[in-house]
Amino acid sequence: MNNVKCMVETVSSFFEIGEQVVVGVSGGADSMALLHCLKSSGKNLNIVAAHLNHGLRGQESKRDENFVRGYCLKHNICFVCKYVDVKTLSKKFNISVEECGRNSRYSFFYSVGGRVATAHTLSDLVETFFINIMRGCGLKGLTGIPVKRGRVVRPLLNFTRKDIECYCKINNIDFVNDSTNFEDIYLRNRVRLNVIPALVGISSNFEHKLLNTVNAIKEDEEFLDCVADRSLEKSMLYGGLNLKYIKNLHVSIKVRLLAKFLRMHMLSPTSNMLNQLLNICSLGVGRQSLPKNMFATIRRGILYIEHYSCFKQFKILLPKTIEFFYKKLYFIRCNAKKYTHFLNSVDYLFLFKFDCDKISGDVYIRGRSEKDKIKLLNRPTKTLKCLMQEKRLSKKNRDSTIILADDAGPFWVYGFGADVRVLPNEESLHLCLVFEILK
Repeated sequence: MNNVKCMVETVSSFFEIGEQVVVGVSGGADSMALLHCLKSSGKNLNIVAAHLNHGLRGQESKRDENFVRGYCLKHNICFVCKYVDVKTLSKKFNISVEECGRNSRYSFFYSVGGRVATAHTLSDLVETFFINIMRGCGLKGLTGIPVKRGRVVRPLLNFTRKDIECYCKINNIDFVNDSTNFEDIYLRNRVRLNVIPALVGISSNFEHKLLNTVNAIKEDEEFLDCVADRSLEKSMLYGGLNLKYIKNLHVSIKVRLLAKFLRMHMLSPTSNMLNQLLNICSLGVGRQSLPKNMFATIRRGILYIEHYSCFKQFKILLPKTIEFFYKKLYFIRCNAKKYTHFLNSVDYLFLFKFDCDKISGDVYIRGRSEKDKIKLLNRPTKTLKCLMQEKRLSKKNRDSTIILADDAGPFWVYGFGADVRVLPNEESLHLCLVFEILK
């Protein structure tokens, strides 16, 4: 009960008078309680209730949207809404529905502007703790959900779901229930419905006790992270890591240092990746393949991370760019319907052209990767390695071959052609024309 009484005061302490706050509101008890606390803060906050309709539950999703819209209209709260077909989007980018939904929500919240408040609770933190244990995480994964991260704040992290429901009851706050929360099909639901109730049955104050443990872990992790930062700074030599310095470090510091070194090269460290790097570091020799067409190698006692190709991968913002030039390639984006006659008249001038709307995610210019595959017109799918061997290209020429790729992989290889998946047809609207500038 004491927790319930101080909820408004706790939430209010996160914000300044008159500040704009974008609140993620699903319509459930947690987000409705957060919205009510912000409205009751007495700080005259500029509140924007942001609701993302994931399109996953048919009429129930529409019910949630209408419920939040109606509540905001009744209480004079600014309401913004967006519909995203999360299921289709997750297949396009080959990620889980849950991850796609989370990415879509935060992208939407950030687009509104101002700081973002989400209704994560202590119960969510406890669930995440056990999920991460089952995934075999390290200390970092056991620190749970941060109270603040960038523009995002989570004011309800000290309150359990039971506290939230009690707050809603006392203040006569209506809310809707997501039917999928009661389905024993998702990992988080299984933990929520089976694991947590069993532990609360043993100790009714279990969630708050675990919070003390999480906070202690967080302090230890922050200390080790600072030590790793100092160690990384001292071990840097000629753009790599001095193995002579890091060999005597404790393994916990060494792992953190290597993870930071990988992130410096825009790589997301995994336990397998770190174990492989630890192995070649202990041997003092070796070479290890890494994602994004990169590899780790040791030369003269220094660990380097390098690209396979002779040039580094970089992103092209084709949807926002009219013209782009790289080395001897010149890119022009145009409307196929508007310039049909022109395109047909000078088609022979193009090195190739592709349909911008068939691109998956971002576009990159990069070198080859060992696992790259492409399907050329009237030919079966083949690896680039196989195609280059058939053409008897030297290693130097293979490494210097320019490749255009998106999130689905290569879609054009210089000297070979374009993948059939990006080739334009009669219905194509947005084309990218590629010229070769000959000197």
